[in-house]
Amino acid sequence: MEASFLMTMRHRTAIVGMTAVLLAAGPASSRANEATASTSPAAAERPAHFVLTDASQSIDALIARLLDALAKSDAQALNRLRVTEQEYRSFFLPGASEPGSPARTYDDASSTFAWQMLETKNAYTAAAIMKGYGGHTYRVKEVTYLKGRKEYAWYTAYRTMSLRLEDENGKTAELVLGSVADVDGQFKFVSLKGNS
Repeated sequence: MEASFLMTMRHRTAIVGMTAVLLAAGPASSRANEATASTSPAAAERPAHFVLTDASQSIDALIARLLDALAKSDAQALNRLRVTEQEYRSFFLPGASEPGSPARTYDDASSTFAWQMLETKNAYTAAAIMKGYGGHTYRVKEVTYLKGRKEYAWYTAYRTMSLRLEDENGKTAELVLGSVADVDGQFKFVSLKGNS
């Protein structure tokens, strides 16, 4: 019984470690990740063209949709700017390895858990964004990526987007969001949570 409990706790610890890395739209590279992810020649290959549902055709277009969702206090429109569960589990998780490296493979339980962790953080973040910024009309004064641009095996990430905004009354604010993924010229947020 004690051995079984320890194995369960080790598995959960490994998944939590993996999820923390993946929330940063980065490759799963820690020792903890090795328990739930592996690379091998038999790993899946990148699809020739992976289609993201309801993606924007540029980062500017993605930001325009974000500002429109905020102006309308439209939580569903904000949600549509993020990757879906299917996209995250079938494309972003395996494709988060270094360029030229094989795809990473995850068992169903691990990828489900990683998605659930991301989804929970996104839900809280979306609610906070709507509470703090919803109902206002903003224009963008500056866009920066606090953690820069990074190439992964299957996509490019623009990490931790910071928007300097000005509202209809001339008041300025900074909105820090998560990473934006570029998949063959299709743009979506991997995470809404800033510093990810």
